[in-house]
Amino acid sequence: MTIVIEKITAREIFKNVNKKIMITTVTNVSIGYDIVFGNSEDISEIENVISPELSGYSPLDLEYLDGILSELNVKPSICTGVSISIARAAANSLDIPFFKFLGGAITIDLPSVSSAILKDNKGNELFPIINVESVEEIIDFYLRVVDELSVYYNTLALDGAYRCGDIFKEISKIREIIDIIKEDEDIDVLLGLSTKKEKIDSIDLSEIDYLEVEEPVEFDGLLCTNEVYDVSDFVKINPYELRGLTELCYYIDYILDKGLSPIIVGDSSSITHLGVSYRVPFIRASLSSNVLNELLNIERTLTNPILRKF
Repeated sequence: MTIVIEKITAREIFKNVNKKIMITTVTNVSIGYDIVFGNSEDISEIENVISPELSGYSPLDLEYLDGILSELNVKPSICTGVSISIARAAANSLDIPFFKFLGGAITIDLPSVSSAILKDNKGNELFPIINVESVEEIIDFYLRVVDELSVYYNTLALDGAYRCGDIFKEISKIREIIDIIKEDEDIDVLLGLSTKKEKIDSIDLSEIDYLEVEEPVEFDGLLCTNEVYDVSDFVKINPYELRGLTELCYYIDYILDKGLSPIIVGDSSSITHLGVSYRVPFIRASLSSNVLNELLNIERTLTNPILRKF
């Protein structure tokens, strides 16, 4: 049977205390969806511009469809949302998981999930990067670290991270808590800091293992930047800032060719599947997001899952 896209629709929904839009691709045998930030104008563009352009084509021809999408005058987030909804519809038409449709039938490697556990009101955050054997061990670590932090911090935000006045004054305390858990559980955990380049000139970073900044700085540990630099170790990617899954795939290949590691950022269940498909070492997501739960679901579908080490 030939599989064709019949229509692509969008509607407003309320999710995680935000108004978003659900993009749905309907084929003659399946449906696929994705949820993105958007408004009524985006809904109109999806239904009146994108849907007529892509209807009648096979969702299996994703690269070709992404090429059409990239030529339309729509926001990158909408391009990627539509691309994901098409890919999900294609996977469902073949009765295979989304991550296997993108990553291949033998995909068994899983990323870790790194979530902020402490933030301040200036956008700085501390987060662990966990090397363990199973998703359940990641969950157990976060349950314990959140319980430990409750002794020192009163405000737990909707994103699952505690709030403090100045993140840089809390580094030693968080380092100590993580080191105690590491020793008790016999696991490997790095401490990461996300901040702006101009904020760290006079800061002691000796207790930080991994640093996220927008561009390179002098740092002895692992360095993650927003773009590709020769001195970087990791490059952070938000798929919804690109124009579809094909562009994402090419960009990841480019990062790997430079000898760097891609890190995917986002809070949707789709992000989990992208992280698994493209074999990133870990995903940066909010602790309250669905990413970790979706990763647990994926792990349960695999015969011999392996969490990647880095």
